[in-house]
Amino acid sequence: MLINVAKTEDILKQYRNTPIESLLNYHNLGQEFKEYNKAELLIAMCMDYRLHLHLPENFAYIIRTGGANLKHNDFNLAYSIAVGGIKHIALIGHNDCAMSHIASQKDVFVDGLVKNGGWNRDKANDYFKRSLADYDIGDEADFIIKQADLLRENYPAISIAPMIYLLEDKKLYLIEEKQLGIKGW
Repeated sequence: MLINVAKTEDILKQYRNTPIESLLNYHNLGQEFKEYNKAELLIAMCMDYRLHLHLPENFAYIIRTGGANLKHNDFNLAYSIAVGGIKHIALIGHNDCAMSHIASQKDVFVDGLVKNGGWNRDKANDYFKRSLADYDIGDEADFIIKQADLLRENYPAISIAPMIYLLEDKKLYLIEEKQLGIKGW
């Protein structure tokens, strides 16, 4: 399901000669940086501290949110397209994401809000229950593909590249897509 980009020829044809190709060349292949005066790409990726991209300054807008979930970032996304002139988006999930199957972390989450946030247990439990459906992404690659499909539906003129960052080698991999038939946030 993942496409290893170990050389430029591994990049899918629809991303060649685009900022998506540049992203993969910079990060995976160590291409020398060019200078940029304005962003050419929007990168949506997880806020996880273990992820670091090798990019030149001014190359990309970056939205970092748990699980690379753009559900509550629609205005930021639209702004980067409407005002920033962005025509390409890289959606980057990663393996071992804490937003994947977060239901299993309920007790840790509630205990942490009580201990670290000063919340009472009932408030923390209610908050977790209300938030679970919006923030549990399930399988990382499937979520990124679903999100790419939704973005393509909402922004048909924008090139969307779903990717996974593997923590083991710190490289970006293109996701081989399949239609999942799931629409909406």
